[in-house]
Amino acid sequence: MAENKYQVPALIRANKILDYLSKHEADMAEIMSALGLPKSTVYSLLLTLEEIGFVRRLPGGQKFTLGFRLFELGTITVSKVSIRDQAISRLQQLSQQEKVTCHLGALDGNEAVYLLKVDPHDDILINSWEGKRLTLNRSAMGKVLLAWLPRERQDELIESLEFLPITPKSFVDKDQFRNHLADVKHQQWAMDDEEDIIGIRCLAAPIFVPDGSVRYSLSVSSVVQKIGDDRVELLRQRVVETARNISRALGTSEDVWS
Repeated sequence: MAENKYQVPALIRANKILDYLSKHEADMAEIMSALGLPKSTVYSLLLTLEEIGFVRRLPGGQKFTLGFRLFELGTITVSKVSIRDQAISRLQQLSQQEKVTCHLGALDGNEAVYLLKVDPHDDILINSWEGKRLTLNRSAMGKVLLAWLPRERQDELIESLEFLPITPKSFVDKDQFRNHLADVKHQQWAMDDEEDIIGIRCLAAPIFVPDGSVRYSLSVSSVVQKIGDDRVELLRQRVVETARNISRALGTSEDVWS
């Protein structure tokens, strides 16, 4: 990368201080020692950063930490990020590489709804559309959107659902389904194994937003012949990887997966 001849050294040093304070609460001497900066530089930068709200002093007045102005600016930045803009190219790549139909969806009431659909260049297409609604307990996407909800809200939604034997593989027992959701959350992906339509399999993974919650889900669907047992693990990895990349693009911290 070409060197930026217009680079402002003071801003580079200020950024180093902010980066350090994102990981440590520190006084001026600790910052000087850690970053190898002169006392006068640290002093003037800290006072300026404090004045504009980028850093603040902790009770006692000696140690510094990040200021709330950064949180405010970060919130504004996140609000301007479009989930469709961040997802579309990644869904297109996944769909064409793996020859599966990809969906982006969210929870709406007691159903999941498709916000985005991408079909592969293939002769086998899934009968779905943007705006289609899904039953939460018979779809991989629905399971994901349920699994990360607070327990009270999760129970409320489960009680509102009908557990009918639509196929021989459909869940018909609510307690068994609750245990299944715990497994989904633990493994961080879900599968609809012909539970809604015989011959169709779906895999889904959560998309986290910066506050750590799951607001969206990415799913892939195709016929069983294309998502056979020998292919599930590889496809699972691709789905989880793509969902995480979308989460990162939205500004989500890596901590949500630990």
